[in-house]
Order: sequence, then structure tokens, then C-alpha cells
Amino acid sequence: MPVRETFGLVPPGTVSIFYLVFLPFAAVFAYGLWLRLGRSGLVLAILRGPEGLTGAVRRLLLNVFLQRRVGRRARGWPHLAIFSGFITLLLATTIVAIDWDIARPLGFRVLNGARYLYFEFIVDALGLIFVVGLTGALVWRLAKLRQAGQDQRRVQYQFLALTTVLLYLGVTGFLLESLRLIIRPTEWANWSFVGAHLAAMLSGTGVEAIAPTLYNWIWWAHGLVVFALIASLPYTVFLHAGAAPLNVMAQPGKPRLELSTPFDLREVLESGNFDVKPGIATFADLEPEMRFAVQACTNCGRCDSVCPAFAMGTALSPRRLVQTLRKVMLRGNTSDDVLTSKVITAEELWACTSCAACVEACPVFIRPVDYIIPFRRELVSRQILQKRQSDFLSNLGRSANPYGLAAERRALLAEELGSKLDSQ
Repeated sequence: MPVRETFGLVPPGTVSIFYLVFLPFAAVFAYGLWLRLGRSGLVLAILRGPEGLTGAVRRLLLNVFLQRRVGRRARGWPHLAIFSGFITLLLATTIVAIDWDIARPLGFRVLNGARYLYFEFIVDALGLIFVVGLTGALVWRLAKLRQAGQDQRRVQYQFLALTTVLLYLGVTGFLLESLRLIIRPTEWANWSFVGAHLAAMLSGTGVEAIAPTLYNWIWWAHGLVVFALIASLPYTVFLHAGAAPLNVMAQPGKPRLELSTPFDLREVLESGNFDVKPGIATFADLEPEMRFAVQACTNCGRCDSVCPAFAMGTALSPRRLVQTLRKVMLRGNTSDDVLTSKVITAEELWACTSCAACVEACPVFIRPVDYIIPFRRELVSRQILQKRQSDFLSNLGRSANPYGLAAERRALLAEELGSKLDSQ
């Protein structure tokens, strides 16, 4: 009867060594996860988000598992292929572990008979889509690298490395399957159609003589690369694979209909405590969910592609702003004043039109406008303003209009503008 051979071709004792080797990688991963998620307030942000837990799950299904925003864009198909293949292979690995480590000691198997054959076919099909998607993504990343600015290159190199590693895992997975079929031919080999075709291509090349040794070397290399990839997740761009779904659950993904208020003046007057903070100047001043959100950024640049300020050649790049905050977080400089140090400049903050096109475009629901407004408020409180900005605020405070006109002049201006609009 067809049955899954998980450790059937490796020497005795390999299973114990395999899990012992994994322990330090798991410890590095767990520590990194604690650094990124510890005290993030993410659970409360998800529960307090739009529609509570129900809305969070709905956003997760639509925008993560169905990739709704990603699929709308050109060149979205490689990511769809990578995501579907990655999720399938992750689930397949989990099922294999349950079959071998839980079901087998209890005296039954999950992956046997017809279930195993269907499992092999589906995994091969989605694995092939995974490899094709990664190949397309690798070509696109290499082309994009030539156009990337200096501030983007480090992240782009990390994505190139990640894409290459994932492609290596996909290819070596099929190679291991083909070697297994060469070493132990089966009647049901064609259900693993990719591995069967690859085994047919390798047969007759002399690989049969070294197949067992080659299988063991590739098996260990494949496993160690998987361990290293897991351990690196909290420290590299691969972090977005875990952070993006969580951020989608915590954020509404839509522009705010009104600006937030840093304090209520009535409450301040009643309490008599005038020690209020109108804006923010450090990463640590941000709300917990906003601090977490920068970890989800993939540096894709979709926010830049729809930003009118970026299109006009101003200092603002929503992508660069979020990536700058991400670097501040990763370096541990969360208490440094980013305005005094010019890590974030007044020019880029004032260039924003607050149109929120970047919010609508972001596939992982990051809201650049929500970072810009509090930093702007801090600039105003420090009186770091250009003359026209200072005049604008003075006119509002003195005359309740941006032009500084007296009340009777305002009415005349309204009438004049009204007549002009009527004549158009």
C-alpha cells in the first residue's frame, strides 16, 4: 500500500540528530520573535480594530490568504504563486510531521493509501507553481536592482537572497523526490509527477551508483537551509512573512476620515495640567501598533508609485519614510530624536498632501500619513516652520482664515468666489 517514507532513506539515528540540530535555530527564532512582538500591544490592537476579531479574520482571509490587493497589481502573479506554493509546502511539512511524529507512534498513518497519492499530486503541483513564481520574482528583482536607489539596495539584496534561498529549497525538494524514486522505484511514482519526470531524466546518467550518498548530502543541506531560514525570520526582510498578516489584522487598510487629536483642550483646562505632548519626535513615542507596522513593510514601492508629492520630485518618499523608521527600530535607536538628528527631515514631512493614496495602495495596510502628522505637530510645537507656514497659522489664529482677512472682507471674498464659480 502506498505510504509516506519520511526518514526511510537516511541512516539510523538521523531523526534524533536532526531534532537536536534544530534546537539552537529554534532558540534564535524564539528570541527574535520575542524582540519583535514582546510588549507590542498587538493583541489589543487586533481586538480594538475595526469590527473587532471578526473584522480582523475577514481582512486576513481577503488580503492575506486571497491576496486581494496584491492580485490587483501588474506583476502580482509571481507573489501569488510564491504565496500559494509556500503555504502549501508549509502545510505539507506540518502534515508530514503529524503523520510521522504523532500518528505513527499511535499505530496509524495519515499519509497512506489514496490520501497519500492525492497528497503527493497536490504538493507537486503547488511546488511547481512555487518554483515558477520564484523564478519570475528572481528575474524581476534582478531587473529592479538596477533601478534601485542607494537607500533601497540593502533591502533589495536581502530580497534577492531570500528569493534565491526559497528557489533552492523548491528545486532541491524536487531533486530529493527524484532520487528517492531512483533508489526505491514504486508503482505509484507518477502521482509525484515532477519527481518522476526528473527521475526519468536522471536515469542512465550514472547517478544510480551514487544516489544514496547524494540523497543524504542534499537532504542535510536542504534541512540546514530550512533551519537557517526559520532562525533568520525575525532579523531580515523575511520578517514581513509573519508581520504582514498580523498588521493586516490590526489595521483597517483605509484612510482616516478625520485627523486624530493629541489631547482634548477642555480636559487640559479642567485638570490644570498643561504638560501635554502635541507631537512625537522619537520612534518610542509612536503607538504600539504603529511601531509594529513598520516591520510589515516589504519595500515594494507601491506607495511611492501613487504619491503625488513623490511624482512632483519633492523630498517625500512614503516608502523611504517607513523604511527609515524600520531601520531606527532594528538598530535599537528608539529613543533618539529623529527630527533633531535629521533622520527624518521637515522638507519630506511638509511635502505630504495627506491624500492617503499610499494607504489605499499598501498591500500590508501600513499608513504612512499616520506617522507624518504627529511628526508635523512636533515641528509646529518647536516652531520649525517656513515663513509661509508661520503666516498661515498666524492668520488662522488671528482672523480664523488662512488669508488674514477681516470678517467683512471674508464675506466679500466668499461672494466673489461664488460668482466666479457660478460663471464657470
